[in-house]
Order: sequence, then structure tokens, then C-alpha cells
Amino acid sequence: MNEDEIQLVAAVRPDAPPYDPEAKAAARRGLAAAAASRAPARPFWRGPRMTLLAGALAVAAAATGVVLVTGTGPERGPVEEVVVALPEIAPVSAREVLGRAANAATRTGTDLEPRDDQFIKVESETMYAAYSHMDADPAADATGETRHLYRTRRTIWQSADGSREGALRVEHLEPKAYPGWPIPEEAYEAVGRVGMDRLPVCEPVPDFLRTDHAALKRLPTDAEGMRAHLYEGDRGGNSRDEAAWTRVGDLLRENYLPAAQRAALFKAAATIPGVNAVEDAEDAAGRKGIGVGRVNLGGVREDLVFDPETYELLGERGVVVDEKLAKSPEGSLVASTAQLSVTVTDEAPAVEGDDRSGCG
Repeated sequence: MNEDEIQLVAAVRPDAPPYDPEAKAAARRGLAAAAASRAPARPFWRGPRMTLLAGALAVAAAATGVVLVTGTGPERGPVEEVVVALPEIAPVSAREVLGRAANAATRTGTDLEPRDDQFIKVESETMYAAYSHMDADPAADATGETRHLYRTRRTIWQSADGSREGALRVEHLEPKAYPGWPIPEEAYEAVGRVGMDRLPVCEPVPDFLRTDHAALKRLPTDAEGMRAHLYEGDRGGNSRDEAAWTRVGDLLRENYLPAAQRAALFKAAATIPGVNAVEDAEDAAGRKGIGVGRVNLGGVREDLVFDPETYELLGERGVVVDEKLAKSPEGSLVASTAQLSVTVTDEAPAVEGDDRSGCG
């Protein structure tokens, strides 16, 4: 990974499920992701610039149109791109949707309570944008850039208090076209491969970046206190509001946030400027819901997808709303996740090796 790629990886964002069963440290996940040569989940609205090489992978609303493109080799034939209807503002406000989600979190009565010596196990499906520079690739544009959507099934085991090594299992699925771009041949090199990675114990990170369950239990349980947490610290070059919305996803994705803190998070999220609700959202598993999100600086709307009846969080998605900024047609689906299950286990699979590059 060169310096340009590292900078873009630093700029990235997958998901939380129905909260009946999951947790992990976001900073640890992000760090482990840098070492996870088998493509750990990353924030979709700021997809990392990466080159997919064998053995080296850097860290849906209802479809209204399908575009077929070629350029992936004559033996592969046409490739499906996913283009969805542009998000339509819902008749209910984001505050109302997130308020219902907060109420649902506190009334379920099924809050998980892992011990510090246990693990949070999360199963999910993900689709994120992958970017690389391959000047000689026929799929590259005039600048040498290629784009495609890489897809995975993931199972992650993360220490409840961050003190024990975890594990990550990634199965690489068939890629999809980044709408408007042909798929580069390199995108197919990992398809069908299943990898296991260690998630090592790293040096302590700032408290405001921790997302292990032990730390999450200490977060504020009121909306005002949680909002202050979302805006705490320097979170990079994004606007403070965009960084706060990104943090909302980081606390939920491949994670299990206790019910009281989850309710506070949803209420606090409703106060972030630019957040609104849209109809006809869908997660990576095809579950239909209502989306709540905001448009980022790259012209992509970043949505959390909620079940329209239970208001449980199903997943996330990214939809292009500014063709010029995103370099893809308006309505293009450029990210989609589904968190399928969250459970507590006593152990994580043992993974051989002593590679600690996951600590950065």
C-alpha cells in the first residue's frame, strides 16, 4: 500500500443488526483492518483506495434500473451494476424514526450482557467500493484509476473488554461494478477465498475512540451526554457534523451497544445537522426498511437502515446523490451492508501466526 492509498484508507466507513444478538473496539477494528489482508469491513462512504491482490486485501433500496457493462474480459460477459431510485424524503422526520428506534432499544428486554472475558461474535454481509491505480488495466480511466464494489461475508470475534485476541473470518464473494466503471480483472482474484486473521491486542487508544463493550457500558445514557461524545476529539479532516455521523456508525457496526447507550445514541444522532429520513431503503440481505442519514462531502448519502415495523437497525447503505463528486450516476448504490446476527461466545477461533501489523 503506497502513501496515497494509506491516505485514502484513513479517510474511509459497514453495520449493526437486529439487536437481538452483538460488540468490538472501533479503533481496534480499524487497526486490525489495516492488517487484515482479507478485507475487513470498512466505512463505506469513504471507501479506501486499495489494490486487490491475491493474499493482500487492504483493510439497496429497491432497484429501479440495471445497467450492463463490459470490460471485465470476454469470458465473463456483462456485469450487473446496481442503480436505485434517488432517495425520497420520508413523510416522517429523522427525529421521529430515531426516537422510535430509541424506544425499541429500551423495550426489547433482550439486552446482551457479555462478561469481560467473553467475545462478541458478529456475522454480516458487506459491499464496499474499492479504488486502485492500475495504469495498464483496460478498466482504468484516463488517470489510471479503477473502481469496483467488493463483496464479503464476515464473521468477527472481538474481545468484550479488548484484552484478548480476536479473530476475523472473511469469505470473498463475486464483485459488482461500481456504476459507470468496468470491473478490473484484479477484482476477481480473491473470489471464493476464505481467510482467517488474528485481531491482536494493541496499545491503548484514546477513550473517545474505544468501542469494546467494557468501554461502551461507560458511555452516557442521556442524549446530551452522548452528543458531546460524538463530537469529542479530532476525527480527521471531515466537517465536525460529518465526523459525528460517522461516529454513530462506528459505534454500531460489528458491535453491540448496550440498550441504554443505544437509545441515547439514536436520540443524539437526530440532532446532527443535515440528518433526515428517506423511504424505500434496503440492506445487503434484501431486507426493506426506512433510511436515516446525511450526504457526505463526496456526494454520497450515508444511511442507517431500520426495520419499518420494529425499528431495529438492519444495516447501512451508500447512495450517490451528486454524480460529479462521486463519479457515478445519481442513484448508484455504492455501499450496502447487513448485520445478520450478534451473539456472545466464550472463545474465539485460534489463528496461527504472530503478525502484529494489525496494530498499525
